Amino acid sequence: MNKFIILFGISIFFGSCGSLVKKKTVEHDAAYIHSFHEGVRFKLNGQNQEAIDKFNACLLKDEQDDATHFALAQIYLNMNDLEQASIHTKRASEIDPKNEHYQSELAFMFVELKKYEEAISVFEKLLKKAPNNQSYYAGEITCYSALGNVKKGIDVLTRMENNLGANPGISIEKFKLLVAAHRDEEAISVLKEAKKKFEDEPMIIANLVDYYLQHKRYQEGFELLKELVLVDPNNGMALLMLGDMQMQSGDLKNGLVNLKAAIKSAGPSIDQKMNVLIALQGQEVMDPDMESLVKYMQKTYPKEAKAHSIAGDYYFKVHQVAEAVQAYKAALNCDPNVYPIWNQVLALEYQYNQFDSLIVDGEKCISFFPTQAVPYFLYGSALNQKKAYQQAIGVLESGIEFVVKDADLNAEFLGQMGESYFGLMKSKEAQASYDKAVGLSPQNTFLKNNYAYRLALHELDLKKAETLIDEALAIYPSEALYLDTKGFILFQQAKYQEAKNYFEQSCGTAGSTNKLCVEHLGDVQFMLGKKEEALSYWLRAKELGSENKVLDQKIIQKNYAKPIF
Repeated sequence: MNKFIILFGISIFFGSCGSLVKKKTVEHDAAYIHSFHEGVRFKLNGQNQEAIDKFNACLLKDEQDDATHFALAQIYLNMNDLEQASIHTKRASEIDPKNEHYQSELAFMFVELKKYEEAISVFEKLLKKAPNNQSYYAGEITCYSALGNVKKGIDVLTRMENNLGANPGISIEKFKLLVAAHRDEEAISVLKEAKKKFEDEPMIIANLVDYYLQHKRYQEGFELLKELVLVDPNNGMALLMLGDMQMQSGDLKNGLVNLKAAIKSAGPSIDQKMNVLIALQGQEVMDPDMESLVKYMQKTYPKEAKAHSIAGDYYFKVHQVAEAVQAYKAALNCDPNVYPIWNQVLALEYQYNQFDSLIVDGEKCISFFPTQAVPYFLYGSALNQKKAYQQAIGVLESGIEFVVKDADLNAEFLGQMGESYFGLMKSKEAQASYDKAVGLSPQNTFLKNNYAYRLALHELDLKKAETLIDEALAIYPSEALYLDTKGFILFQQAKYQEAKNYFEQSCGTAGSTNKLCVEHLGDVQFMLGKKEEALSYWLRAKELGSENKVLDQKIIQKNYAKPIF
């Protein structure tokens, strides 16, 4: 379990070099002084070995120079050589035993080296000189705790309380020592007494909660958590734990309130907050506070990809596509090495026809994930939509090499290559690609529809086109796109009345927004001799944004012309 608060820390501080002022009246020659100052300069520049050489040269002339020993100790400390650092610190403190700084450095260095008895001896000397120094008490308590000597540790805490006055930290340290010695009930009593003395002190309550939950005394911990949240409403970990326990006990209303408050509080890690948000997003009805929560995460953790990613997930779920893509791209700016986010961006851009962006982002994605097949497919598809057919062929041919044991994806690549070849007016290569695609994925009705439509548009093998679309309609008889393709094939066969029936089924209503189907209805009406109705449909298709390059010509001349896209 994570601790709520670090209650009583020991500050083990090793200064840079301390004061290098000479304590003795020993006269040193010019060479000595020059060597000493050179050592200081090398030390400040981080040239440790050069500094060591210079200071050792000083010791050859005056082994009793405490400042030189202390300087060497600091260098070895920077090099993480604690043994050598302690030797020279000890030597400096022996030469100048009245120097409290040397003694303090030595004591904490012994702690680091786990020489606890030696450390205790030094701390005792220091406390005689400075009985109000909290860090010395803390250092000595740490040593007794490591040695398992609870009684001595408590004696030091009592002495500290007598000299510095009672405070919650001392009670908490007593509690910890007693718990470590398996004197749990005695430890709890110490904190309960302290809780009475220091009413509403959150540190004391937090340690009790921590203990109860660690020892599976959940009901006691639960009740104290409520109290802790009341006295410390900004304690994020307490809010998180209380909210979780309330949710598990069925108190969903209060549980949600506390979990959401935890997200906006200090304490819980970003991953813990993410877990809450993921759970909230998993609810059947989206929580009304979700947007403010994901915005908070983005603002609080602007350099964390996951904070933007969770926002993207939220916007995607509530169908705010532009905001979702923006959030996902912000996540990629933080960490471009997360493939699932790239995949989500590219898929959304493809789904919502953002082909210019897809071309840019597809190329970026491939630069990070050159062996992932799907980005090539989406990138190539976008190039086809922008009529960059030759470039699309290159991208698709590169990407299909990375398709492994996936016949359906392989077929999708081949279908897009067929689209590229049709765009380049290479009908032989186009049909060969599409034939392979349909052979690999015979249940892919969308692929069959596209192939059938291209055959009809280019007036190639209309019988095959009709077979393909009939197979698709046999599975999805009401699919508007397939009905329109069927009508177009019949139109190309001059079966106008039959074609009209399919176009009308495809468009559904007179107010249809399907620009292709509306234009087809105009074409078939023209062929059936209803020119005014045809013109009405063509004008409607133009309003809807038809991409047929000859539509204006048809409207002006009031005459049919073969489509050019």
